[in-house]
Amino acid sequence: MFKRMMEINDCLKLIAALGIFMGPASALGGVGEGQELYDAYCQVCHGGLGEGQTMGKPLTDGSATNLSDAELIAVIENGRSGTGMAAWGSSFSETEIFDVASYVRVLQGGTGLASAENELVTSDDPLVLAGEQLFNGSAGCADCHSYRDQGGSVGPVLDGVASRLGEDGLLQALREPSATIVDGYEAKVVEQSDGTVVRGRYRNDSELAVQIQSADGQRWVTYFKDRVASITDDGKSLMPPVFSELDASQQESLLAFLKSL
Repeated sequence: MFKRMMEINDCLKLIAALGIFMGPASALGGVGEGQELYDAYCQVCHGGLGEGQTMGKPLTDGSATNLSDAELIAVIENGRSGTGMAAWGSSFSETEIFDVASYVRVLQGGTGLASAENELVTSDDPLVLAGEQLFNGSAGCADCHSYRDQGGSVGPVLDGVASRLGEDGLLQALREPSATIVDGYEAKVVEQSDGTVVRGRYRNDSELAVQIQSADGQRWVTYFKDRVASITDDGKSLMPPVFSELDASQQESLLAFLKSL
């Protein structure tokens, strides 16, 4: 733990030094201010290094690191219903909430949040922007796929996907998801003793057990092979036929967005 604290302090010093030489055009959120607020108000529940405590979940697990910057800020500002996470929007200013979120990113191994005016913009092309909105909205692509460190983990990361696959390969992946399945994203089907069937991406397949990723991508569940009815390979992709269900204009915009990554 002491080593981890030293690493974080070194990171903060580096960020501060970069701020001196790079100036406001590349300024990060106030990580130091965020640390002060975190230590005063957050660590009692989430731990000094974000490891989690009885009253608060870890801030360094997959469910936390997979939050987009906007989602992380929203959780701090508005709290989370059904949990003990309080809303800090009435206690902290927008800048303070941004600073706390920046420090949480440091605890997760990052370097903070980029200032809002310096956030990456995908494109100014209306077709690409419409595709991005569709990807993150009604098409539900972001539930499983990520780009620029935001989104889900059930499917492959899509940064540079058009360059990797080419336009024909990208179209095939969208229209026929099961034609080619990326290594590491194959699925298995587990039939449990009570007849319940679980299907998902798998890892750590051994003679004794296999781990299946939950549908939301946030946890891995271990199934012991001598305690279930059967475990079989699934030759089909986990990706639903979303693209085929879109109209022509939606397909065009989503394709334009994916080609822009």
